[in-house]
Amino acid sequence: MDLRVADLLAARGLLGTFYIPVKGHHGSRLTGLAEMLEVDSRGFEVGAHGVSHPHLTQCDKQQLTLEVDTCKKRLEDDLGKSISMFAYPGGQHNRQVIATLKQAGYVGARTTALLGRGLRFDPFRMPTSAHVFPHTRFDYLRNLAGAADLNRAWVYATEFRHAINWVGLAKSLFDSVLRDGGLWHLWGRSWEIEELRLWAGLREVLDYVAKRPEVSYLSNGAAVRVGANKVAGTAHSPSPSLLESRHQ
Repeated sequence: MDLRVADLLAARGLLGTFYIPVKGHHGSRLTGLAEMLEVDSRGFEVGAHGVSHPHLTQCDKQQLTLEVDTCKKRLEDDLGKSISMFAYPGGQHNRQVIATLKQAGYVGARTTALLGRGLRFDPFRMPTSAHVFPHTRFDYLRNLAGAADLNRAWVYATEFRHAINWVGLAKSLFDSVLRDGGLWHLWGRSWEIEELRLWAGLREVLDYVAKRPEVSYLSNGAAVRVGANKVAGTAHSPSPSLLESRHQ
């Protein structure tokens, strides 16, 4: 399913970041080395996702170090290049987890926080905009409450809660970034897209956002670098940026 996502992105000239654990999640089939090498050879970014996909906040110090370091080293050995990005299993993270990632040499990490649109963000708490999943309105509000972001909760309640499904929400968020500038970030799990038969909606959203001359299409790592420069005050005002991402 990862390669199917890669095909959809490549056909539209879109970039993406594929987060891959060392072991399959809950006994699922793992993305194989040949598939991972193909994803990498097609210009997509590969990021780490732990060894066995536990919630890292529940790991002791030794297991946390193992999950973070081993995954990075294994992917780097397989691909022959540096791995700079990490995705938190279940989106779960805390200060200790972030400190361990920094010590291991990562430059950023992606959360599962939704409805993010700004270029200013902590590189180790990278938010997303939309998830390829049929969330309810309550799900979105619960997600925002977990992120403790009252501003995004207010924006959702006043501007975006009337979207009839995730496809409509993703398009509305993209339109707002086109209008106001910022970062639009789509993520999903390939096995979940297959299980819930969400391919048609994904194609619709990708067709909607692709090939826009005023948009920069970036991987997670590139977007983190743009955001870091923005926070440091060294970046020029960029054109509205699109980040296309998915996660194992």
